[in-house]
Amino acid sequence: MTHKIPNPQIRVIIADDHPLIVNGITDILNKDDRFAIMATYNDGSSLMQATFLPDADVLLLDLNMPGKDGLQVLEEIKSMNLKVHILVLTSYFSKELAEQCQAVGARGYILKSNNLDRLIENILEVIEGGSVFPDFSKKTEEDPSEFTFMDEFLKKYNLTKRETEVIQMVCKGYNSKEIADQLYLSSFTVQTHRRNIFRKLNIEGNTIALYKFASAHGLL
Repeated sequence: MTHKIPNPQIRVIIADDHPLIVNGITDILNKDDRFAIMATYNDGSSLMQATFLPDADVLLLDLNMPGKDGLQVLEEIKSMNLKVHILVLTSYFSKELAEQCQAVGARGYILKSNNLDRLIENILEVIEGGSVFPDFSKKTEEDPSEFTFMDEFLKKYNLTKRETEVIQMVCKGYNSKEIADQLYLSSFTVQTHRRNIFRKLNIEGNTIALYKFASAHGLL
């Protein structure tokens, strides 16, 4: 695809808490005089306090950041009616999460594992009115990026795979007895899992908060 060279430069903000990713993106964009990096941020709260955010053309946004996470940033920017084009950068190969990002304004969902070599092409495509999302129909059960997502997710929140199954079933409306029957566990064990989940996530038995957590992390 041939892209027109915009004039003036495309103004870019990078928000990611991984220095290697920020440095890699910076190196890529600095080699192309069509782009100008306005600033970089390693947390969502600082990003949302940036006075020149409304002047940016493109925001490259990590989902998993301290302070305000990527989804919170997307929601706030949408409510502010900013015209910045947002491309999400993530390690999470999740159709549900990509759809949620798109619903709150993301124009692209780029996997860090394999698409940064096409970053400039992706940015230009979005600037010209297109969108960039993975083809999730090609995912198989053995897709390594799915395991990478789960490993990172479980480690971050100190959850077990069984606890994530319980979270999914609670959010689908199953009660403890139904969960126990389907997972071949005792009701006592399920209740223990539920207590541990709420404790680890620090949401004090709030099922609505649990649903929001599950939705935000692609578990539904």
